[in-house]
This record gives sequence, structure tokens and C-alpha cells, in this order.
Amino acid sequence: MTTTAQRQPKILITGASGMLGRALHRQLLGTIYYNVKGLGFSRNFVQPPRGLPHRPLYRVNLHKLDLLDHEATSAFLQEYSPDIIVHCAAERFPDAFEHSLEASFDLNVNSTRHLSNECVRLAKEYESASRKGPFLIYISTSYVFDGGVTSNVYPPYKPDSKAMPINNYGNSKWLGECAVRDILNKDESNGRGVIVRVPLLYGEDCADLNESPALEMMKVHLPSRDGFAPERQKIDDWALRFPTSVEDVSKVLKLMIEELVKDPSETKMHAGTYHVASPHGCTKFELLQLQSKLLGIPKGLLEKRVVGNKEGPPASSAPRPQCTQLDCFDTWAALSHEYEFSSLEDGMKRALHGFPERFS
Repeated sequence: MTTTAQRQPKILITGASGMLGRALHRQLLGTIYYNVKGLGFSRNFVQPPRGLPHRPLYRVNLHKLDLLDHEATSAFLQEYSPDIIVHCAAERFPDAFEHSLEASFDLNVNSTRHLSNECVRLAKEYESASRKGPFLIYISTSYVFDGGVTSNVYPPYKPDSKAMPINNYGNSKWLGECAVRDILNKDESNGRGVIVRVPLLYGEDCADLNESPALEMMKVHLPSRDGFAPERQKIDDWALRFPTSVEDVSKVLKLMIEELVKDPSETKMHAGTYHVASPHGCTKFELLQLQSKLLGIPKGLLEKRVVGNKEGPPASSAPRPQCTQLDCFDTWAALSHEYEFSSLEDGMKRALHGFPERFS
């Protein structure tokens, strides 16, 4: 690997206790090339559930930091002096976002703006040591698009397609993108901001089905606490999703990092916006049907517990677009090859390994 300096590049991951953050942290800890540090706030360590195949059981400690404490964040960055910051920390649940608007906007927008400004400050300090300023890789979402409802721009979406989010979560991530562009990519030829949009994600090491909307439907197959059969539930069969394993996304991010630490003349990966998403689409109801089949749950039993809902999101939830499929061509061009994503069948087998005991 040819890098801009003959030393271990320092990689900082925010939100390293979350699904994507811990997958990327694990990916990078598995290589000798990087000095890696993970940040957490609600949890200061991660440890996979027991019984997962091909997963180490050892505990990984994280540095506890509140990203909304800008003074503490600046002090930490000054001490660690990263080469790349991967900003995974976010409020990523649209409905939860609605219940805590101010704090959610603070995390998704203001922390991103502060990190961007810190990258500019650090770049000035690095000049004396002949170091380039740090890159900020900002994890965004396909929910910056509206599915064509208002924009009349329809999927699949390219990085430069018109963004028009229809819920507060999507709007916050779009505003975070704008902060990265305005602060770090004024001159994109020398920019240090990399925006990565992803779709619905799922983890393969979750201990709680609620951690991913791609897994939470499986709660219908868990015994209820009061011993009574739950009411038949409606599962979304309207919106087309593209469930993507965080293991795949983290592998692509690792490839991107490998390019970003190279001399600029040796890579096609530069500042800008990129999409990373599996091409395998389905509704949540179709996904639940697949999950149930993989676990050998009889179709008749599934039909007693759930029914597909083709009416769109319920009025009580945050609005959602029907389809926000991402076009990843520019990402594969920058990496000089197309990444092969896990099939939904294989990814879900790993994600649900040990069901139901693992999630009970």
C-alpha cells in the first residue's frame, strides 16, 4: 500500500458501538496498516453475542465521547490528530427522530458541521508537518430522495440527482451533507469531504432485533411476555427497500479508505458523493417471508401472525418514500471494480443465526 506518509494512517470512527460503526471498526482492527480508534457515547465497549460463527468473542473498548460537547470533541481531535474520520454516529430511526427533534438535529447536523470545521482547523496545523488535512467520510442515507413524489425525479438515483427529503430524518442528513460540502468541498479538486449514502442496513451481530428495521419484523415469531398470542400485525408491503449488510458496507468503506490514503495521483477516489447499496430489492413483508422460510417457519403460521400492508406508511409514523434505489456506478468507477454484495438469503442466514434464543 502506497500512502502519503510512511506511517500508520490514523482512522477515527464515530458511532463505533452502532451497527455500521462496529462492523467497520472490526474490519480495520483486522489489518496492520491503520491506527484505529472507535468512539462511543451510550456504550464504551462492544462484544458480539455468543454463538455467532466467525465472530471473535473478545471485548473491544471504545473511547467515550459526547460529540455534542464541541469543546471535548476538539480537544480529543487535537490529541489524536486523525487522517480520516468516518462519521457513523447519527439518530437513524425516522420515527424516533420525530420524538426528539432538537437532540436529533444536533447530532445529525451540528456534530457534522463541527467535525467539518475541525478538519479545516487540523489541516492548517498539519501543514507544518507536511501532512494533508483529514478526510471526513460522512455516512448519509437514501432518504435524502423523495421517490419522485414531489421532485418528479425517480430512482435509481445518481449522486448528483436532485435531493428532496420528505421526513425530518432525511432532511437532517441532507443538511449534514450540505455542511460537509460547504466547509470541506468548496474546491472539490482539493476537497476533503466524502459523502457516502446507504439504504436500509442490517447487522449480522445484533442481539436486539430492534437495532435494524430489516430485522425487527421477526419479533412476530418471538413468544410474548404475557403468554398470549399477539394480534395479527400489518407489515409494510408498499415500499421497496434494498436491505444491505453492514459487513458489506464496511468492506466497501475499507476499500475507499485504502484509496484515500494513497497519493492523489495514484487513485480515482477523491472528495465527492458516493452510493453504496445492495441491488437486491424487496418490501419488508417480502423480506419477512424470506426470513421465515430460511428459519423453517411454516407459511400458515406466518399468515396467522402477519398480513401485508400495501397502503403506505401509517399516519402515526414519519412519512417515507416508496423507493429510493441508489445507483452505485460512480463508486465502482472510483474503486476501479464493482463490489459483489451478499445475497439476501446468505446475509439473512448470518443475521438471524441462533434465532430465537439469541434475541430472547
